[in-house]
Amino acid sequence: MRRLALLLPVLVALFSSCRKDDQFTTDPVDLEFTQEEVLFDTVFALSPPIGTVTKSFRVRNTGDQAVRVDIALEGGSPSPFRINVDGSPGLSFDDVEIRGGDSIYVFVEASLNQSNQNAPYIHEDHIRFVTNGNEQRVKLVAWGQDAHYIRPDQSISGLPDFSYIAQEGEAVHWPNDKPYVIYGYGVVDSLGSLTIDAGVRVHVHGGGGLWIYRWGRLQIDGTVENPVTFQSDRLESFYSELPGQWDRIWINDGPNGGNHVLNNVIIKNALVGLQCETWPGLPDAETSQAWLELNKVRIRNCSAAGILSRNYRIKATNLLVSDCGQYCLALTGGGEYQLDHLTVANYWSFGIRNDPAFIMTNTYSDINGSTQVRDITASFVRNAIIYGANTNEFQLEFNSLATPDLRFDYTLFKTDQLTTGTFFPDQSSISRNQSPGFADISARDFHLNSNAFAVNRGTASLPPFNPNAASDLDGVFRGDGQPDLGCFEYAP
Repeated sequence: MRRLALLLPVLVALFSSCRKDDQFTTDPVDLEFTQEEVLFDTVFALSPPIGTVTKSFRVRNTGDQAVRVDIALEGGSPSPFRINVDGSPGLSFDDVEIRGGDSIYVFVEASLNQSNQNAPYIHEDHIRFVTNGNEQRVKLVAWGQDAHYIRPDQSISGLPDFSYIAQEGEAVHWPNDKPYVIYGYGVVDSLGSLTIDAGVRVHVHGGGGLWIYRWGRLQIDGTVENPVTFQSDRLESFYSELPGQWDRIWINDGPNGGNHVLNNVIIKNALVGLQCETWPGLPDAETSQAWLELNKVRIRNCSAAGILSRNYRIKATNLLVSDCGQYCLALTGGGEYQLDHLTVANYWSFGIRNDPAFIMTNTYSDINGSTQVRDITASFVRNAIIYGANTNEFQLEFNSLATPDLRFDYTLFKTDQLTTGTFFPDQSSISRNQSPGFADISARDFHLNSNAFAVNRGTASLPPFNPNAASDLDGVFRGDGQPDLGCFEYAP
């Protein structure tokens, strides 16, 4: 220890000597930047503003001699940008030393106030570097977007923080003017309703979600050209397909609430995409009287499940559920399911997945931890692809205390389980372990290629008649009388 103590002053002296001996040039010098422009695309504006993610770039002195550089944010204090030079925040920095062949880091963030306009807008500024009279600039750009903000103002023990979007008996309409950003949970209360127009973008902050409470109602009216999108509020490219960034859309039930209808909707990067269930506080709840209707809906990149249901009725046409960390579809307890032109494609790549992509049970564990058994009634799955990367992507687990009324027709399975018996009455329409013929799995393109096994293996003749099946998820007309399996019709 004594030798180390004696060495420390020597090392400090040597280091100081090296710094003292640096030769500083007085000639103009061109610095090298790892970025000529720092771009923030797109930033939600808020009053008061919230800072963006911090970005950085490196400034290198390529010469042999040291330089002293004056650095300044040209817009000064009114600028929406803030900078930090090698760990020191500020607006301007004089005589910043960069040794020969060495570099420093500059960090940048943006904080945008709302501009009271619907269209995106742009902010620009520059960081100026002056080295012995030579001026250089790095451009700063931030695309701003005003938004409607839903921020929590209610707190109840045992529940996530929330705010009311629609209170009891209130009908709320979201037009497509600006994005909607939800912090915490946005709640549609009992007998309230929320209607969302085509093209609306809903962004949910981490851990938050949309909650349709008992007897509330959700109506989403997207179109093929202008779907409604639910995703995180992180808009940087790194987050565009990253799972688990927000919680879920949670739908409860009630006989007076009417059906929940989702037309042309994209739900991505949640923990659970859609969770529909009878109110968990009622352990003996019967199957919901309300239906969840899904027409041309895409759900992907959910870190747990795409759809998690319990005691619910689901009617889905042209539904694509892909890439989930556990199940794409987990249908539990009692229910009634009419699933037509379904594609389940689970090629989860963010870790090991042991669960099948599709599972259906007639049991659930209630709030007291007891196993409840319920009836599955008048249910069918047809014109479907249930596939993925695992050996088994399909599982039925039924308690013998109730016998499900269920059939699968014109379906392609990836499974090592039996697909014979009561639930598979037409064996000529059942296919197993044949590659569907997806266009590009690596790009997550689940359209069908020209030689796809799934082409022309569906049916349009089974009752009940389904007018929503006349066109596919992209709006392509199924007009040849011999539809393809899955949500996409092959189109040359």
